[in-house]
Amino acid sequence: MRAILTYTTMIDGKGVEHTKLFDTEKAKKICGVKNGFGNEIKEIYITENEIIFIHDIYGKRLEIPDQKEIKKRIGEHEPDKYIKFFGEVEEG
Repeated sequence: MRAILTYTTMIDGKGVEHTKLFDTEKAKKICGVKNGFGNEIKEIYITENEIIFIHDIYGKRLEIPDQKEIKKRIGEHEPDKYIKFFGEVEEG
């Protein structure tokens, strides 16, 4: 699936808009997200530019989540995938 999405980043305290093409065929799948019934409802991908995006399987759309929050959720639920895509972390 492909979509052109716009997102905002903060640079020097100012919001800067970016519009880019996201493609599930070219990005790397990090993991899936399952509902309470065990069915995969979303897929989380990362681009070569390290932008994380979500493919909503049932809604048939792509979305860009808050990057800090989604990395936190991946670390909490998929620690091995976190390490694979974002690097080693110090043990607690």
